[in-house]
Amino acid sequence: MNNTSWRHHYLPEFYLKGFTNQDGKFKIFDVHRQLFIKNGKDFSTESYFFEEDGNTIHTDKGADDFIEKGFAEVDNRVADLFNKIRNARPDTRFGLTEDDMPALQHFISVLFWRIPSNYDQIKKLINERELHEFGLLLKSKDTNEVVRDEELENKIRNDPNFFKALKLILPYITYKRILDCNTPLNIQLFPGQLPALCSDNPVIFKDPNPDIYYDDFIFPLTHTHVFIRGILNKNALVQIKVAIDQILLKQANKYVSCTDMKYVEMLNELNKKPDRSLENLKEYLFRTLIV
Repeated sequence: MNNTSWRHHYLPEFYLKGFTNQDGKFKIFDVHRQLFIKNGKDFSTESYFFEEDGNTIHTDKGADDFIEKGFAEVDNRVADLFNKIRNARPDTRFGLTEDDMPALQHFISVLFWRIPSNYDQIKKLINERELHEFGLLLKSKDTNEVVRDEELENKIRNDPNFFKALKLILPYITYKRILDCNTPLNIQLFPGQLPALCSDNPVIFKDPNPDIYYDDFIFPLTHTHVFIRGILNKNALVQIKVAIDQILLKQANKYVSCTDMKYVEMLNELNKKPDRSLENLKEYLFRTLIV
């Protein structure tokens, strides 16, 4: 019996549960077709934001889901942090210690390389970098010395299994960059009266090709909690949360979830205005929220 998993969430379910209604469900908006799936039916967190066999390795020996299990290990560790954040009072630093903050930053990097919106950046890295930069060395069976084999290297670069493995490996390869960044990290609590919205591309960077462990970012942890790298301007206005949701809708790859259909309609109307390009919205958001 084959017990290999196939439903591989690029947004883990523990994360999605921070953006559901009281029944633990949400509606799904298709950004390409500009409509709600099944006329606004409520879906469980299991139902969307996954790829079928997205992390399954296929070889002549069969299928293996060890990459998905690697993501699951990260998810299980970080889910505990999210539970702290959701249940803690703001005046307790949301229950987090200094040791928890690097784990949250690592999760953002894991999420960044895991979501389909950034697959082209992975492909670009594969084409531009040497294999040893990914920790892969080709050695001679006879001498055990490092060798160059252009044909084999190209075969590896074009192997879908190599691409899938990099999704898991890249956050660890680039982790040392966190040591070069002294920018403050903050969790900002926003008013909860707006509907909950989650994008399949949920990390907001100002630069389209960011240095993930170094550049400022804005990342909703839950419906009301936003994780921010930057010197925070203490100004948690409802307008800022609306701007965050406008950006999340604009930069979505395929889907956003929301607990209220009318809220997405309102955001789409706002986004039609000439000055509401993605670049302008990001400029406003980072200028207003981060000093």
